[in-house]
Amino acid sequence: MTDTARQTLLRSLPASFETGPEWLRSLRARAADALREQGLPSKKTEAWRFTPVRSVVDAEFARAPGDAPALGSDVPEGVRARSLRAVLGSEPELLEGRLELAGPPEHFAALNTALFSDGLWIDVPAGTVVETPIEVTHAVARAGVSYPRVLVTTGESAELTIIETYTGAASDGLTNSVVELDLGPNAKVSHVRVHENAGMQVGRVDVRQAADSRYQSTVVTLGGALHRFDVRALLQGKGAECQLDGAYLVEGEDHVDHHTLVEHQAPYCRSDQTYRGIASGKGTTVFDGIVVVHRDAQKTEAHQENRNLLLSENATVHTKPHLEIDADDVVCSHGATVGSLDDDQLFYLRARGIPEDLAHAMLTFAFLESIVDRVRHEPTRARMREALLARIPHGDEIREVT
Repeated sequence: MTDTARQTLLRSLPASFETGPEWLRSLRARAADALREQGLPSKKTEAWRFTPVRSVVDAEFARAPGDAPALGSDVPEGVRARSLRAVLGSEPELLEGRLELAGPPEHFAALNTALFSDGLWIDVPAGTVVETPIEVTHAVARAGVSYPRVLVTTGESAELTIIETYTGAASDGLTNSVVELDLGPNAKVSHVRVHENAGMQVGRVDVRQAADSRYQSTVVTLGGALHRFDVRALLQGKGAECQLDGAYLVEGEDHVDHHTLVEHQAPYCRSDQTYRGIASGKGTTVFDGIVVVHRDAQKTEAHQENRNLLLSENATVHTKPHLEIDADDVVCSHGATVGSLDDDQLFYLRARGIPEDLAHAMLTFAFLESIVDRVRHEPTRARMREALLARIPHGDEIREVT
């Protein structure tokens, strides 16, 4: 039996797509055809070899009601936030060519393209500087599969902070999300994602950057039965900058997998990636980061760093930052570490009368807090800090001394 024949999740694909504008029907059909031919990831798929998803793709899922995320804040003046379903019903030409920013989707992103029923479009006109962050909440209330989709478009010199929160207590639910961001020239977007979903989640973020734009991403992942997140940033305009930061805390039998791909397609661009993770219990973490420097992307500067703490003998860490460079005038670096807490730092704290278990907890928190501190919006930074303290032993005591 072939993988595609066995993969129950693919049975939800319709034989044809009859509703919506012609370009959308064509987009959905191409995604569905690719899935029928190639299937969802299996143990033979290289990029998924550390994250087996057979239990997901072969499972029976009822369709969860509604795919549209909820706005958790008022929409600032000058910003348009509209339902994808509403726009596709009344002005579909506005979205043509905007739901496939990084090229044809594959795997779970293709499944989202074929099956999403609604979503959210946030559009920031040129020159608009949004001082108050826009909050978007994806809540999984019960078991089932949902396909949330978010599109963010920013005009020239626009500025925006968007905060996404994924929550849910249903351990047998599946969230398959796609987020696309199209940054105009000199636009600046700060994108914060907080994952507190106890169930299964796969997500993809596609970013397309014009000249002199800046994209900053901070991802905080607090466990999950099985989580896989892909970020692809295309630096297509001269002088574009991209910063990807991540912090993840895995315990029990949770599994968290981060894949990043940054493509330098134009000269004088810069990218930085810093991911830090902690694995305890029987948890598993995966980091796979790729930087591709194309031939015309001279004067590129690109750096990757992945640091991990392994706090139990039964936890597992897989890390693989790497570079693919086809230009000769570049400054690039990458590195990864997997280790335990620093003995000298532990001794320093113990020598000052701090109990050993509290000292361990303090150093663990500090290791991840350095990523959270990069979030510029203070209320969001404080909320993420509190979320970490709630998951780390002795959180109340750490709060009192920090």
